[in-house]
Amino acid sequence: MPTNTLNLNKVIKKRFNNLEVGMQLETPLPKRTIKIDDSVCICCNICTEVCPVDAMVIGVLNAPHISDKCIYCGMCKKACPVGAINITRIAGKFKDNTIILEESTENKELIYNQKKCLACMVCLKNCPFCAISKAGQKVKFDMEKCKLCGHCGKLCPSKAIKFIL
Repeated sequence: MPTNTLNLNKVIKKRFNNLEVGMQLETPLPKRTIKIDDSVCICCNICTEVCPVDAMVIGVLNAPHISDKCIYCGMCKKACPVGAINITRIAGKFKDNTIILEESTENKELIYNQKKCLACMVCLKNCPFCAISKAGQKVKFDMEKCKLCGHCGKLCPSKAIKFIL
């Protein structure tokens, strides 16, 4: 997994003329991108058939278009017979006055903090793989069904669900 670092002192000096500037990661992370390589895609549209949220629009003479409904679950990537689809996740964190950016192609682990859970069931209602069920006032994850897409974590209002790259 590639890792890049960016020294905050250098950024502040260059961009803010050494002003007192508090640095925070305001943007939700990880950032995700999905791309279809038109030069590799054979327009078979298998990816559109396996998408659990209908985020792929069929391409007739060109690669399918990916709408903003995409949850980056990777089902299309796994189904693509020619490897034309690439998903990248970039996570950032602060450590010793440095921003560390880590790049990965998939999430490795789901972490559920039961104490933070509000039992709102937003995750359960929005999981396209039916991998989440109600367990009393909390939720339970079926890791056999879970694709580690991160969609539930993105929607969780209390941030009780996180993913490790």
